[in-house]
Amino acid sequence: MAEEITEQEILDAVPAEEETLKEKIMNDLASEHDANVPETYELPALPDGITEEMVTDNPMTAWWGETAKANGMNQEEYESGIGAYVEMMQAQQPNIAAEMEALGENAESRVEAVNAWAGKNFPPEEFEAIQYSLGTSASGIQAMERIISMQNSGVRSEQYAQPEKQLTMADARAMMADPRYHDPRHRDDAYVAKVDAAFRMLTR
Repeated sequence: MAEEITEQEILDAVPAEEETLKEKIMNDLASEHDANVPETYELPALPDGITEEMVTDNPMTAWWGETAKANGMNQEEYESGIGAYVEMMQAQQPNIAAEMEALGENAESRVEAVNAWAGKNFPPEEFEAIQYSLGTSASGIQAMERIISMQNSGVRSEQYAQPEKQLTMADARAMMADPRYHDPRHRDDAYVAKVDAAFRMLTR
């Protein structure tokens, strides 16, 4: 530890030596502070629900470590910054118990069904993103269930949709008799195009 300056030394200093004395005091304080800066900072104890990986994997943690080192912060000062960051992470964490309660009695089976469907239809990285976003809230699970329902409905409608009736020449002539085709006052270009297309199909 650097030699401390006594009160008597300060009192005995002549005005001409004031700047030198100030500089010595500042250097002494800096040396004392630097002695408290660790080679490597350690993470503080983390609360339930926040893992070490969650903290260290975030770029903010590396940035704070560099900032703390550059500013000569000690371990306690470093932990204070990490604590503020962890509090923010906790505030962003969903309340899983409350979300499951909102889904009702079949909450677990509903979540499992959504995860099973997403696991089959998305690559691993997208599936993981879905789990940590939509998959952590009741509204997210409900949204996924609607998507699954819409997709299933779409498949069924394609499977059971009746094919269009095969047009005959008689059908085409009947369509030509419609005022939308032959009457200039009621002409419908879209209808005319449909009739002409039917004729082309029949005369191939």
